[in-house]
Amino acid sequence: MTVNSVTSNGPARAGEALHDGRQQTDKAIPEAWKLDPSLLAGLKLPLETFKNNLIELDLPRKSDILSQSELEITESYSVYELLTGLAKGSLTSLEVTTAFAKRASIAHQVTNCLTEIFFDQALDRARALDTQREQGKPIGPLHGLPVSLKECFQLDGIPATLGLLAYSGHVSTTNSALVELLTELGAVFYCKTNIPQTMMAADSHNYIFGRTLNPWNTSLTAGGSSGGESALVAFRGSPLGVGTDLAGSVRIPSLCCGTYGFRPSADRIPYFGQQSCANGGLRTITSCAGPIANSMDALEVFMKAVVNATPARLDPFVLDIPWREVRGTIKPKLRFGVIPEDSVFPIHPPVKNAVNKAVKLLEANGHEIVRLQPEDCLVAKSALVAWALMDLDDTADRVVAAGGEPPIPARVRMREEMAKIDWSCIADVGSTPGVARLAALTVKRSEIINAWRKLWQHHQLDAVIGPPAQNTAVEHDEYGIPPYTQLLNFLDYPACVIPFGRARSLNPPEKFESKAGQSAPKYNPENLDGAPCSIQVFTQKMRDEECMEIAKVVDRCLH
Repeated sequence: MTVNSVTSNGPARAGEALHDGRQQTDKAIPEAWKLDPSLLAGLKLPLETFKNNLIELDLPRKSDILSQSELEITESYSVYELLTGLAKGSLTSLEVTTAFAKRASIAHQVTNCLTEIFFDQALDRARALDTQREQGKPIGPLHGLPVSLKECFQLDGIPATLGLLAYSGHVSTTNSALVELLTELGAVFYCKTNIPQTMMAADSHNYIFGRTLNPWNTSLTAGGSSGGESALVAFRGSPLGVGTDLAGSVRIPSLCCGTYGFRPSADRIPYFGQQSCANGGLRTITSCAGPIANSMDALEVFMKAVVNATPARLDPFVLDIPWREVRGTIKPKLRFGVIPEDSVFPIHPPVKNAVNKAVKLLEANGHEIVRLQPEDCLVAKSALVAWALMDLDDTADRVVAAGGEPPIPARVRMREEMAKIDWSCIADVGSTPGVARLAALTVKRSEIINAWRKLWQHHQLDAVIGPPAQNTAVEHDEYGIPPYTQLLNFLDYPACVIPFGRARSLNPPEKFESKAGQSAPKYNPENLDGAPCSIQVFTQKMRDEECMEIAKVVDRCLH
């Protein structure tokens, strides 16, 4: 029994593709690594409808698929410790890759987080890297480390379908720039992870591979668009995952699954050569690649290794700027702005509680807090301008139509939520698509970016913290619009999501109700009980190094 017992609606062709895609991925799992059905006997089915905590179930330990040393490798080592062991020879790449491949296999069988599996290829590379290390020839700072990749990254010889029927026959004949770079640095790729149809939704669900489930609660979304990545990392089936982020696609799944996620400034990390369903000539809001992991140190390891490897050699758009060491320049006591609740996008009680608790802990550690005003932060207006800019590109809709598949429910829900909002603040940009509308929206974006520049200067801020979303993970297809993550893509600010606590259902439950003109997911406190909560930390554009260092300060305060 696997997560494939879950059903999905769609036309006949979509149903056939879903069956074939899942079957192909499942077949790639070695028979010895498949779960005994008896281990899953206590789960409530269908998984996507009922609350099941797969983390507490501890299937990797109960299954006897992993040895004791493999359990320790996947559970007890940080990325830094893994790399140290790999460099010294106390760990081999073969044993580390095998451990994470086994655990990824288990994760997929219950969360449906993987799209492509190529374990044999990975184990061959791990053996070769071990031989090189034994000869005193390690090839880079990530030598021998297993790294998982979001479906959109291209690896030569591996399919890259984006979960779209129109792309169902596509097999990559080249590597994405970041894949090429990480290979040079010594990474071992072993799997690719699931995404939403078009990568423009917060629910990782498509008609080729199906839906990814949240390992903390299978009735909740794993987030998107890097949802398969974060579900895998949360299950500890990967020590370091790579996602992408256009409106929060690294940070949304991180907040949903309780992982750490970093969105760098655009063009710091190579993005060139990815499979895409967008118009490459419309770079209105620039997507970027970023890491997902279970600790801050893993995020920093990734950023330093990639940025210091001169990625401009492989990507014509990457800024040729080395990673700056800023540790000694960060003040011991920092001045934090706090993002307030926007009236258009009200915040669920657990998220409010997490932010308030984080603020108190920062104050208790001597940091200064400045509570920003909603009218200064322009969260709603930023979201509207951002979505209007992205709506200029209809390529994804045309690709979906060409494949003969319907939009996934999460994309339909997003449109429904947008229809609830008052768009009059950007009515003057006109409704006819074209250069004039693009120019008018770009002017509005520039005005908001400049307003934020003035906000930083006026309050003399070192960083800003706040909610990464209105909500924790919510039921499948209910996430809606992501204004609090989209804001940072719109401003092009580096941002880090830090897991912090759990949602708790109180008796009586805290009330939440959205009003006319507002957009918010439904709040079901009983079902959300135990869902991960998170905090978002961000700095100004190109201050990625400061953002990382300050996020480490916040992480220490919170934990």
